[in-house]
Amino acid sequence: KVISRMLNGQLAGAFDLFFDGVSLHRQQRESAQRIIAKWRAPAMRSGFEGWQEYMDLRREEVKDSAAEEVREKLVATAAEDKEEAAEAVGREVARRVEQAKRTVGRMLHIQVAGAFDGFYDQVQASKERKEVARKVISRMLNGQLAGAFDLFFDGVSLHRQ
Repeated sequence: KVISRMLNGQLAGAFDLFFDGVSLHRQQRESAQRIIAKWRAPAMRSGFEGWQEYMDLRREEVKDSAAEEVREKLVATAAEDKEEAAEAVGREVARRVEQAKRTVGRMLHIQVAGAFDGFYDQVQASKERKEVARKVISRMLNGQLAGAFDLFFDGVSLHRQ
């Protein structure tokens, strides 16, 4: 008996759920039929079509404004990128000019250093030639002095004899 009551309760609950589902489905179908009937009315149909046209126009306007907004952003971004590129080019030009100045400076320094080395070598050679000439003249003077002294000595020796 208890089991049969439980099964009966379960069957009753299942039937109630089925009945509620069928009722809900019927209500939804009736609601849809009422809406469709309203749309079939000429005034409602023209209103609905007008609303659809308005929504299509609004979608186009939104799409156009979004496209314009994107276009403006792209133009702004392109201008910023152009400015950044111009700055980068300016920095690169300045860097290369500075590098060229350093290179030319090194080349001039090498030329000046080479010329200075040549001048230094010439001065050293001149000093060496002067020193050799001084030594030669000194020897010559020394030789003349020695010769004069020898003659004097010979003259004194002859006079004593």
